[in-house]
Amino acid sequence: MAKGDLVLLTGATGFLGYNTLLDLLRSGYHVRAAVRSDAKAAKVRAAPSLKALMPSSAQLSFVLVPDMTAPGAYDEAAQGVKYIIHCANPIPSFGEGEAPSADQLEAVFVKPAAGGVTSMLNAAAKSSTVKRVVITSSTVANVPFEYYIDKATDTATRVFTPDDRIPVAPAPYGFEFEAYSAGKAAALNTIDKFVADHKDLGFDVVSILPSWIFGKDELVSSAAGMRVGSTNAVLLGVLLGTTNDLSYSGNAVKGSDVAMAHVRALQAPAVRGQGHQAFVVNTTIVWEDAITIAKKYHPEAFADGRLKDTGKQPTTALAWDVSKSEKVLGIKFSPFEEMVKEVVDQYLELLARE
Repeated sequence: MAKGDLVLLTGATGFLGYNTLLDLLRSGYHVRAAVRSDAKAAKVRAAPSLKALMPSSAQLSFVLVPDMTAPGAYDEAAQGVKYIIHCANPIPSFGEGEAPSADQLEAVFVKPAAGGVTSMLNAAAKSSTVKRVVITSSTVANVPFEYYIDKATDTATRVFTPDDRIPVAPAPYGFEFEAYSAGKAAALNTIDKFVADHKDLGFDVVSILPSWIFGKDELVSSAAGMRVGSTNAVLLGVLLGTTNDLSYSGNAVKGSDVAMAHVRALQAPAVRGQGHQAFVVNTTIVWEDAITIAKKYHPEAFADGRLKDTGKQPTTALAWDVSKSEKVLGIKFSPFEEMVKEVVDQYLELLARE
């Protein structure tokens, strides 16, 4: 790795993006982080783990991009960078604030997802320095939605791969996750088309497809904040007694592992000259195992009621071939136990401060 290579990073104010920022800086890259506002940048700068790294102005700078779907949104930000990591994407509310209404779902999730990657790829194409673009996708981008609501008939025998593709489900959408899934599919398919339409691109494109992402989220500063607003809130709900009849897919990955995949993809030689390459990052989980794991480390939290063992969350086992990610990116994925421990440790620590 060339020390000091400049990376344009989006989404650094979110769970995954912040983990990616830390990994980049620790790996010796310089980072230009695109944020929507100065307040967002200030929140990142104030995070303890970032302050501990003491990055110089050369190692970390911020650029304002208020609307990632605006024409030319990233054109200036992409000038002079060697790599781009695009993590920014609208996510479901997970109980935080007011969820979008049904007639808003396409505008909130689908159009920004596809528009954001289009804007970024156009910016990279206009730059004379970009060598590789890594984009955060999702396993919901290439799996038919019926598998996620337990209505598929071949779930027990099908093995999904990073090369699978699906058409974009049209609006109207019934709820946030359905629209989010359509948006991720739209973005992934948009990348395929862009690369196919531009045969002379001077850069490679990589998509990273994680499943549920769990782990410590340093940008959350209160126990209440952990109970809403992210995938961690869904996992924590199982440990707080939430009961759900709808089955969730049994695939997850630790946040730091996803960040590592993005950063390693910048330099992976096997990607060079291959157009658009996709990598799935996840491991198999059983949701209600979280209760057993949490009890192993914090039995006292169940005894005093801070955690509950009455949560119910059925699991749908989806099989994924992650061998390509393990081989090319050299990642051995963390077990579910580590994810649960990180989330519970953080939650109980924040709870103790209140």
